[in-house]
Amino acid sequence: MSEKKQIPYHRFAEVYDRMEADLHSMNMFRYTLEIMQKFDIEPDTGLDLCCGTGTAVKLFHDYGIQMSGLDGSPAMIKIARDKLKTDQAKLYCQMLPKFEILSETKKLSRRLVQFDLITSFYDSLNYLLTKRDLQASFRAVHSHLSPGGWFVFDMNTPHALRTIWAEQTYSGALDDIAWVFRGRSYADRQTADALITFFVKKGKLWERFDETHTERGYDNKTIREMLKKAGFQIKGFYNCGTFDCAKVSDNRICVVAKRSK
Repeated sequence: MSEKKQIPYHRFAEVYDRMEADLHSMNMFRYTLEIMQKFDIEPDTGLDLCCGTGTAVKLFHDYGIQMSGLDGSPAMIKIARDKLKTDQAKLYCQMLPKFEILSETKKLSRRLVQFDLITSFYDSLNYLLTKRDLQASFRAVHSHLSPGGWFVFDMNTPHALRTIWAEQTYSGALDDIAWVFRGRSYADRQTADALITFFVKKGKLWERFDETHTERGYDNKTIREMLKKAGFQIKGFYNCGTFDCAKVSDNRICVVAKRSK
């Protein structure tokens, strides 16, 4: 019998915030506020895709947006629920690409819930390893946006996977946790693996666990074409963290797209 594939961010969820892996969400929150100001975006409702431990959901909520969050990892959703009060945000445990959030009304009249703003941070969409799945996710996002709604997301680039990930090793440690990140890049598949080993102190002993995270890079032209095919107008395509036009040599891009009214 084949071993059931483990969802990434399983045990990782336990140490995610303590490793300050949620700093990217904090930075993207601030950057998204700049984007909102630039494009006069004033959302009442929002959805954070692949919300992880709920950091961005909480920040947007505190800013004044009625937020929801969605993630495919039950462990991440549990951490997010502990972080967020029940009245702050609705959380959904669903996997991309074909997620579906339905209104909580009578079953015969249930409809897709739509949002003014949908975000997806920290290269979450790179976990979609086929063009078919990425296209399906863009379509699902489009369906869940209100007419005139906005989609803001960042992704790792093929350049980043070939350089930052390829055959590189990174490590870090605190008093009771440590981790080692080993990268492998596969040019023929446009993918890269992050083999992460964690050590967590349990009493006088240390417990080890491992997770493998695989991402695929998509070139800027492909992302643009897929968004347009899904019905989006592309308003910004940036070197992430700036308002400079994205280049193939950038490590991370941020896209601002709008659903037509």
